[in-house]
Amino acid sequence: MGRDMILGGRYELVEKLGQGGMGTVHRGVDRQLRRTVAVKLLTSALAHDPQSRARFRREAHAAAALNHPAVATIHDVGEEPDPDGPRPYLVMEYVQGATLAEVLRDGPLPVADAVNAACAVLDALRHSHERGIVHRDIKPSNIMLTGPDTVKVLDFGIAKAFTETATRITGSGAAIGTPAYLSPEQISGAEIDHRADLYAMGCLLHELLTGQPPFRGESPFAVMHQHLFTAPEPVSRLRPQISPAVEAVIQRALSKDPKERFADAGEMRAALADALTQSFMPTVEATTPRPPATRPGGRTTLRDKFRSSLRPSTDSALALLGCLLSLLSAHGQLVDTAHFGWVAIAAGALGMVALPWSTRLSCAVGWGPVAEAVAVNSELRRADIGWENSYVAIAALLALAAACCLISVVRSKDRGIGSLVAFWFTATASIWYFLDDLHKLFVFYLLLSVVAIAAASWETVELVRRRAGERRAAPEGRPSM
Repeated sequence: MGRDMILGGRYELVEKLGQGGMGTVHRGVDRQLRRTVAVKLLTSALAHDPQSRARFRREAHAAAALNHPAVATIHDVGEEPDPDGPRPYLVMEYVQGATLAEVLRDGPLPVADAVNAACAVLDALRHSHERGIVHRDIKPSNIMLTGPDTVKVLDFGIAKAFTETATRITGSGAAIGTPAYLSPEQISGAEIDHRADLYAMGCLLHELLTGQPPFRGESPFAVMHQHLFTAPEPVSRLRPQISPAVEAVIQRALSKDPKERFADAGEMRAALADALTQSFMPTVEATTPRPPATRPGGRTTLRDKFRSSLRPSTDSALALLGCLLSLLSAHGQLVDTAHFGWVAIAAGALGMVALPWSTRLSCAVGWGPVAEAVAVNSELRRADIGWENSYVAIAALLALAAACCLISVVRSKDRGIGSLVAFWFTATASIWYFLDDLHKLFVFYLLLSVVAIAAASWETVELVRRRAGERRAAPEGRPSM
């Protein structure tokens, strides 16, 4: 780094400790106070926009007001000149110890240690939430274990600054954070409050007890899809000695709907501490197998899965209806072709109206869906898929129906412009999901308008030519007096 080894003429960078999506962390020395500090040099993504840098400073100042033993103290915030623009940096308390991510490399923690660590983190979150600060990026690498039951939570305020910066730059409300710990509302771009941190705590506790997060996949998009639509596997299936009480706390924290989670960090901490107490109280249930039909802690039975697989969603039903109508159109003997084109258009319009309310691919905002399509498909093949989740199969059916319609239109030219427009609706229906969730549905309306205008112009030209031909033929066929 050369001259950049000293930031602000005060903080000397001694050793690089790590690097992440938000920047690099260094061990440094405060040359004025002669103490060791941790310096986080933020990525250049914040360097180009003065408003983003101002927002980062505000968030850092708010986080610096936190005064709690489990929160890493923020000492200073500043900017370092850089060819790409001033790069913000954050000077924090230097915490010695190991992150939970490093501890988990040796396997899951004992139940008591995992619960005690989670309770310590919840104490820090309760303190920050009471002051209106949501962490937004709770994960093992942001939690330092400094003693048997003591932790330090790092990076308060940084995730929010990055989220608002991404929204300002891309206009997409992109999800910022680690996919394994993102709440459904963060993925879908909905309003976020302190309950997003409680969801991340459920993910964290699941990993501390089992050695793995609740959802895993071949790509970030596949993981986020599970956060939105898949029920987490109960931890007792992965580690049978975990009590139903602890399992119930995790299941509640991982509720898709924020309203079904704990009201605040204090309530979750109390429930977790009580569950730990119950875990060490010998009971008959703890020494005997559970009946398969019971569901302690929100466990899902086979019958529940079977019922959920038979519960179709509105847009899935409309898509399947569109496939059926298109196939009937291709088989002209079953439907009056003179009117079927307009019936197909009406069915397509209903599907189009329903799509703005669809959240099927809302996580595509933060991660490009097209690039991840193959990985998502392979993930879905291993999942418990119901009609509401099998959009890949629906898209394939729509493509097949579109091909049938195209063959039918080419072979029978007398079907008219109605069948052509019906084919266009069917052929593009599989793309509606992507356009809608990328907030680009206006592109569909634009293309539809172009096709409609072109079709109307073509029909008008044909009508004028036909009328002109009839007028020319009329004098020739008129009888002479």
